[in-house]
Amino acid sequence: MPRRYCRPALGAVLLEVLLALALFVSAAAVMISALNASLGSLERQRLGLHGINLASSILAEIQLGIRPPISEAAKSMDPPWQDWTSEVIVAPIAGAESEQVDLQQVEVVVRHLDPPMVQRLGQVLPSVRDGVSKSPSNGGLPQGQGNP
Repeated sequence: MPRRYCRPALGAVLLEVLLALALFVSAAAVMISALNASLGSLERQRLGLHGINLASSILAEIQLGIRPPISEAAKSMDPPWQDWTSEVIVAPIAGAESEQVDLQQVEVVVRHLDPPMVQRLGQVLPSVRDGVSKSPSNGGLPQGQGNP
């Protein structure tokens, strides 16, 4: 006697396979989009950290006297950082508590062109006039000369 197959049961198995495939594809799409978002976030964090490092290097050059503490318009950086621009903003601080020390706020702004990223780093430094710092730590001597 020939065996008869139940057609509704075969249709149900096919439906279950299609449903499982659809669930697998949707789960894979969610995982891929989460991975893509994670990689984008990692790239933004990397660029942000690199921008802060560049700004801190510029501020350190100003503190060491390698770079003058004057305002500079935005300019492109040298290779390998040609995608970055730097700007220095110097503003005197009015109403300083001590009359012996003139202070100025130095802000370094570093920008990345693509993707757009802006990092700012600021610090209050003693004013420098005619190569003489008004800081009490060096006694008003020209920069580069310390106490004997």
